[in-house]
Amino acid sequence: MNDPRKILTMSVSEMPGYGFDCPCGKHHSIDLNRIVSGKGVLAQLPAELETFKEKKILIVADTNTVKIGGDKVKALLDGEGFDTELIVLDTPDYPILLPDEKTVGTLLIHTSDDVGLLVGVGSGTINDLCKFVSYKMKLPFVIVGTAPSMDGYASFMAPLIVDRQKITYPAQYPYAIVTDTDLINTAPLIMKKAGYGDVIGKFTALADWRLAHKVKGDHYCDITAELVQNAVDECVANQDAYFRGEPEAVQKMNDTLILTGVSIGLIGYTRPASGSEHHLAHFWELDGIARGVEHPLHGNSVGLGSIASAEVYKIMRKRFEVVDSVNPPDPDMLRDIYARAGMALTPMDLGISPDLFNRSLNNGYRIRPRYTIFNFTKEQGMLPEIADMVTEIMCGGSK
Repeated sequence: MNDPRKILTMSVSEMPGYGFDCPCGKHHSIDLNRIVSGKGVLAQLPAELETFKEKKILIVADTNTVKIGGDKVKALLDGEGFDTELIVLDTPDYPILLPDEKTVGTLLIHTSDDVGLLVGVGSGTINDLCKFVSYKMKLPFVIVGTAPSMDGYASFMAPLIVDRQKITYPAQYPYAIVTDTDLINTAPLIMKKAGYGDVIGKFTALADWRLAHKVKGDHYCDITAELVQNAVDECVANQDAYFRGEPEAVQKMNDTLILTGVSIGLIGYTRPASGSEHHLAHFWELDGIARGVEHPLHGNSVGLGSIASAEVYKIMRKRFEVVDSVNPPDPDMLRDIYARAGMALTPMDLGISPDLFNRSLNNGYRIRPRYTIFNFTKEQGMLPEIADMVTEIMCGGSK
């Protein structure tokens, strides 16, 4: 039997295909084919796709990523004799591309019978669209990452906007993940901050997982949690180098984002990567979509959500021993991390009104059937009171 703790010392590129029996009672496996991460690795793309050379390849980008990497990927593959088509997706009546029914339909229409592979060039939305459509069409797909902005590259689920609700659908792993440090390091600062927020949000996600285990008996895996926490701690230690754009630190951040997606595959659900901070972020995103206004990038919302969740933990851990026992993060520790990164510290910094913030604290837990500190607080009959307290702390008292 493989040593269960070996995975804690593996690089992400070594993880595809690895499996082991874990003391948590599960057999964990990483059903990815290839992870190619590092400086200049985009040049390896034709070799990675050699198996598909006799098939048509549909390259999928949006109006931003086509300029960053889509045209480059097409030229690279065309130059090696591949048969390619490039589609550029957009949402004309919204400021950014939405992974909604219309966009899914557009991609399905362009995925003709002779397409043998989808190659997404982008980050969150492009990745989700490609993994969902490839799953439905029973096609492999490859993602060429363009920004260290989110942790879904290695996830086998796809959150989509359907009927103006954010719903996570089953999808599939990519055939390969290709993230070139030179390419992702060109991402705008706001996207780098988003990736960082998604990473630091694991502090509260892991606390929620431990709480659900202790209160509700949910399955919990120490090794998977340690894998994620170690990667997060290393990113915090290298924060300044990351925001200076030092290649080694950027690659470490990107590999951590990939790894947290891998952790979802290890367990079979989103617990290691997503908790109450994500529920709040989804609530704000859906509000923006409903009003037809641009919402903050997901990871930047997750970062603020983690502070809010930590504030709830800070209040509740003083009153309930079981909450204290899960060792939740201190909100001021998170504030210090985000302040050094120049990230949002209040709802107003992200354009979230005090009223919307308060409503999200009272109702965000409804977004996903995942037990978190907000479910616990509601079960104690304290959620409206705690929501008002946290709104006062973070918004200066106004609702």
